[in-house]
Amino acid sequence: MKTQIRAKTLPLEQERAWKAADEHLWSQIRSLFDRCPELTGFSVQAKLSADRPNRPDEEELFVTAISISPRLSKEQYSGIFEQISGTLTDLLAERPETQSLLRGRTFARTVH
Repeated sequence: MKTQIRAKTLPLEQERAWKAADEHLWSQIRSLFDRCPELTGFSVQAKLSADRPNRPDEEELFVTAISISPRLSKEQYSGIFEQISGTLTDLLAERPETQSLLRGRTFARTVH
């Protein structure tokens, strides 16, 4: 009987864990946009290998399509890239499961 209870609660526990990871991800992304007011958006993609198919446990992510407004100097752009990279690195170190939440996502500043 305990096995049946665990089987029913496991998906609920997993759902809660994914929801918590997603909330933590968005908290960090909002903080990133607060720290970098010029950053309007960026995407995270999986690095593709022509030699062999990607394995999820070995997959490498990279930041692409960084959008900044107004246009900044190379040094300022580099600083924002470092902020993005640092935020994602810290996030992945804290919660490795967020890798699957990041892959293929575009994050954009919300304007109200």
